[in-house]
Amino acid sequence: MKTNSRSRIENGVFLINPTRRRASLKILKKILKKETNAEVIEAGTPQQLCDEVIQFCKGPKKYLIIWGGDGTVHNAINSMMVRPPEDKALGFLRGGTGNGIQDSYEIPWRINKQIETYINSAEHNYYEPVDLLKIETETDTVYGQLFGIGLDAEVLRVRKEKHSAAESQLIAPGFRYYLSSGFHVLKNFDFRELTEVKLTFSRGKYVMKGAKINAEHPFDSFVRITRPPLIEIGSRPYYGKHFKICPDVVCNNGKMEAYLFQFTTRFSAIRNIVSIWNGWHDQINSHLVKAGHPLIERYEVESTTINTAAPSYFHVDGELYHTGDKGEIRISIVPRVLNFLVPEHFYLKFHPYIFTDF
Repeated sequence: MKTNSRSRIENGVFLINPTRRRASLKILKKILKKETNAEVIEAGTPQQLCDEVIQFCKGPKKYLIIWGGDGTVHNAINSMMVRPPEDKALGFLRGGTGNGIQDSYEIPWRINKQIETYINSAEHNYYEPVDLLKIETETDTVYGQLFGIGLDAEVLRVRKEKHSAAESQLIAPGFRYYLSSGFHVLKNFDFRELTEVKLTFSRGKYVMKGAKINAEHPFDSFVRITRPPLIEIGSRPYYGKHFKICPDVVCNNGKMEAYLFQFTTRFSAIRNIVSIWNGWHDQINSHLVKAGHPLIERYEVESTTINTAAPSYFHVDGELYHTGDKGEIRISIVPRVLNFLVPEHFYLKFHPYIFTDF
């Protein structure tokens, strides 16, 4: 199914965040010039990038391919949601520190392979409609595919506090800053003083995938009052650097997956960090249930309302937000609202019946 001819992608636009990885940017532009006839736009600021996305949605081109990190893609998605286009598709090259959305849609690593992949996908219309989370507070409405409150939002808050330039407030890029902030939070986070959270789930079920058996409990509405150190809700599996925080999600089934990590001590969180990173929740729950300890709870629902006992920070796709004084967050699923341009091997997992030889 792959094409060997020099691409056209004349129906596409490559939109570049030029503030990241200058050496990689030079290579990228050279490959694009050689291999495609697509329009290439460099956005100098986040606002300019958002403006270019909005202009793309109004224009005749079909494919928009973003080069940047999760924050860049997050801005692009929210700009597209100003007026969601039905006949266009969004793709994303690896240009950031975490690249969680790129991991979630199995984008290759080498830049020339990424370009080759999108050339092939654009030629064969390999795009998949995906769900988005709609996150609402008293002041903001934000769209994304990954929401978190608790430990991971605290890591982002510390990273912003310790590694931002005072003049511009731009956060220094690099995985080492996430890592150092993570160590700081784990060292200082008080598991004995966890804030109470009330979650109201609608139209869904509690689900547990086990090593030997699976468990489910369906409901129309369910209220869970608890004190988890971390809540993660997603319609994509990866946070970044192959951190599979929401391992069981499906990108377009009209449901969000909510995970309540019920660790009660620093030791239990650190002990299971490798398994958490790899998404081995069934293994963690297997030894937790035998010891009579709280599990990683998983819920598959259409909407969630979160009420915190105190105003809190949370993240959407790794971007930091605040609940406001009300301390209420409403999360709903917007089904199959945007088209994502995806690699052929990803597309075939959703459409295995297009193989005509079998």
